[in-house]
Amino acid sequence: MRKLVLLLVLFSPPWLKKPLLRWLCGAKIGRGVRIGWLAAVMARRIEIGDYCQIRSFTTVRCREVRLGDYSVIGSYVQIYGPASFSMGRHSQVDNYTLINVWEDVRMGDMAGVGARAMIVTHGVFLPYTEGYWAKFAGVTIGNRVWIAAGSFIHPGVRVGDDSFVNAMSVVRGDVPPGSVMEGVPARQVAEMSKMKRAMSPRRVDAAVETMLRHFAEVSLLRERGVAAATDVPGRLTFHYKGFPYFVASIPSEGPIPEPSDYAAAKRLILVVNRPGWQPPAEMGRPMAIDLTTLRTPHPRDKIHAALERFLRGYYGLKLEYW
Repeated sequence: MRKLVLLLVLFSPPWLKKPLLRWLCGAKIGRGVRIGWLAAVMARRIEIGDYCQIRSFTTVRCREVRLGDYSVIGSYVQIYGPASFSMGRHSQVDNYTLINVWEDVRMGDMAGVGARAMIVTHGVFLPYTEGYWAKFAGVTIGNRVWIAAGSFIHPGVRVGDDSFVNAMSVVRGDVPPGSVMEGVPARQVAEMSKMKRAMSPRRVDAAVETMLRHFAEVSLLRERGVAAATDVPGRLTFHYKGFPYFVASIPSEGPIPEPSDYAAAKRLILVVNRPGWQPPAEMGRPMAIDLTTLRTPHPRDKIHAALERFLRGYYGLKLEYW
């Protein structure tokens, strides 16, 4: 029966998958969840939080599956086994990754596993009765962890919070919190606290200017053929599908755009780095991405949606919807 349900969900169109999972599996599925073509989830207990994505050609088959809000499982991912799999909020498993769930696999909040990585919870092939070893142990990945592409995680590994495992590493033992690991076998090469920059409000302002310039180059010019004026740092002006746009940062301090700057714009998008800031009445109701709270309205405008995806995908911002 479970195999039949799995096939039914797998070959159903995306719009039908959520109702089928609720009806046939009693799944608890939050708002804005997307399950792609030829993707399926099958478990005795399924909990999928708000705005999660399970992309095309992916299957998740476990005893229990729990996905926190805003989590993403990429395409061509295989997660399988008789135990439980869970992801925290804003966590991600990238394309072509394989996760073996013979024992429980748990990922914390803001934990990411890069493309073509492997996580295994059992190690056995040669006969145990002939003296060969067998190992069965779960894997735990903490909060704010990034395991880069092509890495291999052995059974029983615990990855501590705020850690980074570099690409193509083989992790056989526990990773201490705050570590940067790499190699075969992986060893600690640095401390995360020494790798991170201290970010003041002014440095965040400068980062916003950099991100907006990059957005203009990648998402506007390369992807859409739209050339944006970038003469003023932190501001973009351009036309897209007949609409004049004004995209600007609201810095942590100092002047904000004057009405004359955006008078001709029909679409106004703001990236805000000023706590508690509210747009003046003459701005109307701009589309705002608030970096102080990491929140934005659910995008209905294509450029707003493109900027939100860009900030998530290129710069790792963990935005949530109001």
